[in-house]
This record gives sequence, structure tokens and C-alpha cells, in this order.
Amino acid sequence: MVAADCMGKYILQHLEEALENHWVQVYYQPVIRTLTGDLCGLEALARWVDPQSGILSPATFIPVLEEARQIHRLDAYMLEEVCRTIRQRLDANLPIIPVSFNLSRYDFSSLDVFSLVEDTRQKYNIPRDFLHVEITESVLAQNAGEVHQEVDRLRAEGYEVWLDDFGSGFSSLNILKDFQLDLIKLDMGFLRNFTEKSRTIVSSAITMAKRLRLKTLVEGVETREQADFLASIGCGRQQGFYYGKPQPLKDTLALMEQEKRVVEPRKWCHYYDRASGEIHETNSPLALFGMDEKGAIRYLYTNGAYDNAIRHMGYTLQEIQYNLNHPENRDALRTYLFCVERSRTTHRPESYVYIDGGDYVLVRLQVVCEMNGHLLITTTLTNVSQSNAQIRQNKMDANLRYLYSMFDDVNLVDLKKNTIEMLYANNNSSHVSSPRKFQDIRTALKDFARKRIFEEDQATYLAFTDPDTVLARIQKSPTGRISQLFRCRNSTGNYTWRECMAIQLTHGDSSLMLTADRTLEDEDRMPVVPAKTAEVLPTLLWDSLKKNTQIKYFWKDRNRRFRGASQAFLDHYGFQSEKEIIGKTDEDMNWHRDNIPYRQDELDVLQKGITVKDVPGECIVKGQLHPITCSKWPLYWNGQIIGLMGYFLDMEKLNRKLRHELPTPYDDVISGLRNRQGFLEDLIHCQEDTEGEARLYCLILLESCFDNYLKKSYEPALLQDLIRKEAQIIQNLAGKDSAISRLYNSTFAIIRREANPEESEALARKIQKRLQAIHQVNGNPVTVTFRWSIVHSTDPLLKKKIGPSQIYRLALKKLREE
Repeated sequence: MVAADCMGKYILQHLEEALENHWVQVYYQPVIRTLTGDLCGLEALARWVDPQSGILSPATFIPVLEEARQIHRLDAYMLEEVCRTIRQRLDANLPIIPVSFNLSRYDFSSLDVFSLVEDTRQKYNIPRDFLHVEITESVLAQNAGEVHQEVDRLRAEGYEVWLDDFGSGFSSLNILKDFQLDLIKLDMGFLRNFTEKSRTIVSSAITMAKRLRLKTLVEGVETREQADFLASIGCGRQQGFYYGKPQPLKDTLALMEQEKRVVEPRKWCHYYDRASGEIHETNSPLALFGMDEKGAIRYLYTNGAYDNAIRHMGYTLQEIQYNLNHPENRDALRTYLFCVERSRTTHRPESYVYIDGGDYVLVRLQVVCEMNGHLLITTTLTNVSQSNAQIRQNKMDANLRYLYSMFDDVNLVDLKKNTIEMLYANNNSSHVSSPRKFQDIRTALKDFARKRIFEEDQATYLAFTDPDTVLARIQKSPTGRISQLFRCRNSTGNYTWRECMAIQLTHGDSSLMLTADRTLEDEDRMPVVPAKTAEVLPTLLWDSLKKNTQIKYFWKDRNRRFRGASQAFLDHYGFQSEKEIIGKTDEDMNWHRDNIPYRQDELDVLQKGITVKDVPGECIVKGQLHPITCSKWPLYWNGQIIGLMGYFLDMEKLNRKLRHELPTPYDDVISGLRNRQGFLEDLIHCQEDTEGEARLYCLILLESCFDNYLKKSYEPALLQDLIRKEAQIIQNLAGKDSAISRLYNSTFAIIRREANPEESEALARKIQKRLQAIHQVNGNPVTVTFRWSIVHSTDPLLKKKIGPSQIYRLALKKLREE
């Protein structure tokens, strides 16, 4: 007791000296990502290396400092050292590992915790997501009121707050109920006696945390058995002596390198957090796949039930993964990839059945995350080759599904309800984005015919599928079904012959009908099509051009009467067919405000062989007058003019389309704001508008301070999303009365007419605050820090004759001086 008292006095008397001389050192213990084995974090722990007494354990000096209410000095020192180290690694372009640090319950009564953390971070200019705040249950339980406010403030400003030693106190569940946290760190005591009871408790805690959308970490991992168990229940991160004891940073990193563990890149943190969250306790076979941008597939996780199911089918996990990437049965892989792509597009689960060695296997999958070109895919298996009654029913369903696979499409048609429901779609023939159910049969059939049926077969197809007559034709058929051959467009863009069949599901007045179609592989059954020859090619090209070009062209005889036109011409005016114009002149159509110029042009073409180009005029289109330009030239046969050909451009429609779809030279394609050139134009216009009226205006510049590091951390797509988010915030706050531009990266300019300079400065501060409140983009953590400058048109540093470059240079100078 006497020795303890003496040591306590020594600690308090030498605390200042120990901090100044760095006798207190930061030791780092690794935190490992369970799914990958990568180093995803470090915990900062204090060690007092005393020149007289040697290494003092935390159990020796921390209680002394807490009792004396001096612990805040140690915690502030630790935070400073952690931030200093991160800054050094940033400056040296070394991989950055997020660090968690501990706060004592006495810190919250001794100082402003948020200000301490934020001021220290700003001092070293580091991203917030590299600092995680750890607090214990006792902190939250004993200081609930004042701590709650600080925790909420830390989280609101982008820091993660972790609950340390979860389960060690008496109020753990109340804390989870009352506080918003980011991660729970299970107390190592659960793993000291690694019994069935402790495993059940840990598993239940992990499951509960995931349902509360909390990330999970278990500390105190000491054996391979414990690590494997935590992996099997989907624990997100692990920490303990099994992976490494607390050591100086260089020693911890050397150990990681020795064990071939790499630092988890910042851009993958959210991806693997999401993956861990998808793992849940279930008796069903569950696997988690990752697919990269090249289509390579690998296992991220499998549970015991999945391992057993694969083993029962005679495979290993390695063989399944190899087969997915090097398939002998490419049809099976195409089906899997088709379902993956469909789920990615629809954000819904997909399923299919296949037969493997006599086993009927139902696969259900869903793409749950897409990031950095990678997909995260949950997959479950159900082997329906069992014997009890329910499984036999499943087997019958599986047999039916396998029967479906003999067709390209199987649909259930309810004529009474006017719906078509897709029961099965082969991946090679169906479009991924097709809906599962269609309302309004006629509209669906016409749309399908227009998009998928070869043009020459469309009329026959619509007659065959006519809802008014189809049941009568089925009932008259001696076989109880009807069928017809059509050419249908497949996923490669080619048209193949397919047989469409229809049957009535029950006799009598039933309005239910089943339709199925399949690609013909027997050439003897395919209708005879004339062989391609060089002689028919010009006709083929002309017909294709006439039907598909967007050019609105036409041709006339020597009497200026229409003889034909492209489909685009007919569509533009709303004509159903060429019959509505053939044999008529412009005067007959009465669609020009002034017919004389057009008539004279056509006479010059027909009588003098002159070509006219881009002649402006006006034409009535569906009741509205449109400006157009028209070009015409003579058509010759055997040296004689037999007619004319021409085309026109609808300038109003063209300009409207260009304005809508194409950015001007002054628009920024990423943010939707004005670009640098547009900014200069707006600045010139503003000066010109205000000079004569003596009106005041200002220029505000806002610049992000973290552009370079964000570029290193994340993919361009995410950075562009961040820019769009920033631009939207500025537009919402200043868009009503200001011209806004993005000059480069995340640097924005606001030109604003002002009545009160103080209002403009208040607006700049408000925008800065809102921009710096961005803490996540698509789930990925970001730290956004903006500085701003403002120059008023009355600024004494400006000359009397203000030039656009002068006010911009002054604003830029002030920005750099901030």
C-alpha cells in the first residue's frame, strides 16, 4: 500500500515532465478486417516508459490520473501524438491507417471534448475518418446528460464514436437504446473462457448490433479457434494478441508486413463494412461473393451450411470459385451473370434453378452494393432433392422451372385482368431491364412487336397474339394449342426464328393463357428466305436508310409532287404512311407560310439543274410554325432530270435539343454550373450592368482544402458525386440571386449583386458551414474543409475602372492569405 502511494505521488509529480520528454509513448495494436485479413485500423494505447522505474503499465498510472482528475492531460497528449503521426505519414505519402483513441469519463467534465478533438485535427489538417473516439459504458452511464450532447456533436461533425468494453457494465442495452453510436467493441472477457455459453452470447451480440446497423469489433482474440469463430458469425473486425500486441508503430507495421497483411485502402472501408453487415446467422446455405470490374468472382464469406451443401454436391469452395471464372458449362455461368446483372439493375433478389448431378439446386442472389466497379453479391442455395412432402413439392416446382428453361420466355396471360406476367426469361433472349409484369396487354404487345419483332413479321405477330381472337383459335385447334414462327431480336441485336405457342390453362370460360416461345435450331423448320446477293444490296441499304435515319428527306417528280419520304419525315409531321403525301405538292399540303420561294427553288432545280442549299424558311408542324432550312438537288435518269430530292432541318427542334442535351462552352458538365469561361462572361456582364446604374456587387470564392488527398483516396466517380453535392448546396443557398460557377476541382465562384455587404459575408459563412457538414458520399467518409474570400465592388484596393481579372485576382489573393 505504501509502495502504491509512493508510485501515485511519483506519477502526479512527474506527469508534466513525462509528457514534455515523451516518456509517455503511443503504442499501437492492430485491428484486422475479418473478411480480408487486412490491417483496417489501430488502437492507440499509452505506455509510460520511465527512465527510473521502467515501463509503467496503464493499470498503474491511469487510475492515479483519473482519481486526481488529471487524465484529460494524458488523453489530450495522446490525441496530439496520434494526429502528429498521421500528418507525418500523409506528408511522406505513406499508407494511412485509421486510429481509435480512448477518452476517460473525467474528460467530459474537465474540458470541451469536441473542441479538443476538432481543434487538434484542424491543427494537423487530417481527415476526420482517420480518428475514431472510443468511450466506455461507464462514461455513458455516469455522465449521460453532458456526454450525450458531446457524442451527438462528434457524430454530427463526421467522427465515428465507438462503444468500448461492451457487455462489461450493467447498462449496456440501455446505452444502445439511448445513444446513437457507430461501432460496438465487445469486451475481451467474453473470450477468456471460450465456452459454448460465451460463444452464444457473442453471436447474439453481433446479430443484435447488425440489426441496429452498428459495426462490430471483438477484442481479446488470442487463438485461431476464436478468430475462426468470429469469422463464422460475421464479426466485422478483430483485435487481440493473436494478431499482435501493442507496440510502437514501426514494430506493429513491421509485424503486419512480416505476416503479409496490407493496409486496407480508404475507398474499400465502406464496401467491407457493408459486406460484414450482410452476414447473418442462418441455417440456410449463405455465401457472399465479390465481383470486380473485369467480372472475376471470388468468395468473401461462406457459412457452415453452405460449405456442407457444396460438399454434399461433390465440390470444394476452390472448385466452385474456379468454375465461376473458368466455366465448362458456359450456359450456367451466363444464367448466373444474367441474374446478377438483372439484380444490379432492379435492386431486387433474383433466382434460378439448375440441375447438378441429379440434384435440383435453387439459387437466390442479390446485388447489395456496387462500389469502385465491384459488386457485392449475397447468394443462398437450396438443394431441393429431398424426400419429405414439402421438399417433393419444391422438387416439382424445380422440375417445372427446369422445363421452363427449354424455352426463351414463358408468360402467364390473364385476359380478364388485362395483364401479362413473366414466369421465366432466358438470359440470352430477354432484356435485363424488362419488367416482371405488364398491365394493358395490347400496349405491351405493340411495344414488344415494335422493339423486338422483325419489321416484316410485326403484322403477323400482332394478328397471332390478338387478345380478341386468341382463345377462340386455341379452342378450335385439334391440339388445344396454336403456334406461329417469327423473327425476334435477341440480346446480340440479331433476329432469330422463334416459335411462339399458346395454350388455355383450363377449359370453359377461363381467361388464363400460358404462352411460351423458343428459338428454332432445326433449319428445316425455318421459313425459306432469299439468299443475299450483290444485286439486292442497294435496295437493302436504301430500305434500311429510309426506315432508320433521322434525316427528314423526300423526293418528288417533275411536277413537284411527292413520290416518297423517309420515316423520320413522316414521323415529324405525324403521318401514318406515305399515302398521305404521295401525289401532292407543297401547295396541296399548305404547310408553308409563303409558298412562292419554295416553289421557285423547286422550279430552278427541275428546269435548270440548280442545287439549293440551306435555304431558310418556315413550315407548319402539327399546328405550330417552325423555322427550317431546306436543301434540294435534281434527280437524273439517263442524263435527264426526272425529279428532285431534298431534306430539311427543323431549326427550332434542333436548337432545343442542343440546348437540352449538350453543354454550351460556358457550362460545367460535372456540376451543372457555369465553368471558368462562363464565370468570366458573367463577371463582365455584371460589371457592364452595374456601371451605369452604380449598383454594388461582390465576388465570393470558395475553395476546398482537401482535393489532393481525396483524389488519392477515392475513384473519380465518387469525387464527381462530391462535386455535384457541393454544387447543389451552393445552388440551394445562393442560386436565387447569384451567378454560380465551378472554376476547377472544388473551387466555386459566386457573383452577387448586393445591397448590404454584411449579408453577402453571412451567406459565405453559411455556405462554408453547410459544405463542411458533408461527411459522407455514397456511404464513404469524407472530410470537407472550405475556405472563402469575398471582394466587394467598393473595395478600396480596386481601381476606379474595375476589370474582370482585377476583382478575381484580388479575391484569389485574399483566399490564399486565409
